[in-house]
Amino acid sequence: MQIDYYAYRSNINNWNAGFKVLLAMGTLCLVIALDKTAVSLFVIMFFGILTLGVGKTPARIYLHFMTVPLAFMICSGIAIAVQFAGSPVGEWNISLHFFYLCLTRSSVALAAKVFLKGIAGMSALYMMAFSTPMHEIIDVMRKLHLPRLFIELMSLIYRYIFILFDVAEKMQTAAKARLGYQSFRQSFRTFAGVVGNLFLISLKKANAYYDALLSRGYDGKIEFLADEKQIRPWQIGGCACYFTILIFLWYVCK
Repeated sequence: MQIDYYAYRSNINNWNAGFKVLLAMGTLCLVIALDKTAVSLFVIMFFGILTLGVGKTPARIYLHFMTVPLAFMICSGIAIAVQFAGSPVGEWNISLHFFYLCLTRSSVALAAKVFLKGIAGMSALYMMAFSTPMHEIIDVMRKLHLPRLFIELMSLIYRYIFILFDVAEKMQTAAKARLGYQSFRQSFRTFAGVVGNLFLISLKKANAYYDALLSRGYDGKIEFLADEKQIRPWQIGGCACYFTILIFLWYVCK
């Protein structure tokens, strides 16, 4: 819910949603295709400035949401850098009696490259998420003529997730008020009860949600309303310059 909140408050919320999706997805494809550390570093810097400096997303919130992908990238980098061997090889190695943990310059360099590529891709996607409300992204998918059923299910599931979060939070608050988490054993019993009740309530909420759709004239198609935001000439020029710089960095680092 915080992401939607800051997407509406972003200073680049008035940019065309299709333009931001193109910028983010085009960057993601180029980061993977060009496969250069300099390109990844430039993308991280560019989208950091765009999201935090231009969009005015609070740095604390941005870093908070970056924690999970950062942790995943660090674990992936360690898995790539560390190799198992029966004898000491590479520049650095640790003996564990039955085998060795080894590090080589090439494996560390590969891990660093993969780490930076992952962070660059996440920076591009976070720019889109922190500046584009979900209904605008769904509207872009509709204009791209993706299957209508897929788009409608995506919208309904996305909205329904927040309903379940709200219900689960209220149930946890009620359980805490009744000392449901007083001990470790009691916490397990309370958790099981909350999950079981949440399943039943989710079915009830789903039926109520469907009845609400029918009462509003739902005939199998959900119509999405979105503001028409024009793409300005300077945005097209800036985007062209940005992609040109990426290709130039790739050419220089060849």
